[in-house]
Amino acid sequence: MTAMHSKKDAIIALAYFAYFILRDFAVSLSYSHFSGGSGQILEDWHLIIAITCVIDILIVVAIVKFRKQSLASIGLHKQKLLSAIGLGLLFAPIFLFSRVVPGITGGWILNALGSFLFALANVMLWAVREYISFVGFIQTRLYGLVKNDAWAINLGAVLFALAHIPSRLVGGIPLWDITFMLLLVNWFFMHRAFVMLFKKYHSLVPVFIMHVASNFPGLWQGEGRISPMLTVMIPTVVFCVTVEIWYYQTERKNNLCSNSTHTNSNGSP
Repeated sequence: MTAMHSKKDAIIALAYFAYFILRDFAVSLSYSHFSGGSGQILEDWHLIIAITCVIDILIVVAIVKFRKQSLASIGLHKQKLLSAIGLGLLFAPIFLFSRVVPGITGGWILNALGSFLFALANVMLWAVREYISFVGFIQTRLYGLVKNDAWAINLGAVLFALAHIPSRLVGGIPLWDITFMLLLVNWFFMHRAFVMLFKKYHSLVPVFIMHVASNFPGLWQGEGRISPMLTVMIPTVVFCVTVEIWYYQTERKNNLCSNSTHTNSNGSP
């Protein structure tokens, strides 16, 4: 990833990030204005959000094509598809367990299939927009400016966390709110974990799967009864720590294999 993109690619990616922030602020402000600050979801609001998601995706695709780059460069390809799906499914139970088990043990009632599928479609669209933007596009292009892998991943994670601020500020949540600060940390480490999954096959497939699993929506009636600590904080910590360990163990093994191959090619015993 470090050699594929130029400084110009990185600057374009940062310009797209600035657009993303301003667009999110404008959409959030419009929502707040037209809903009268009541927090009620407006009729057709889901359609408006869907349209902005599609526009963001099309902008990224247009930039990639204008730069004469392939969609594979942002992780959209079919190479090793089954392996990429398997990688996503390997970690997905960490979140699905915390969403599904409380309802089963509590005897809760499942939502209507239509409501569940509608919520699932929304989450999937958000996943495609967010991770094409931040993992497939912005993160890969940052290497045009930052050659060190660890620093590039951390910079991408900071940008991903910052991207969640405008809508919260418009919603009246102060930056110093302890819950919001914890969420910023959560988004930082989630991005790191998602990038580590992405790098295995340079594929967004496992990232999409994990986003849907971590935001698994609308399964039970009255999901608000589930503790956020159980559904968000604990699974996030377990997921991020597990992926970090897996990633660095994999990198260590790859480095050992590479060194061994290099030694053998030089004729050393």
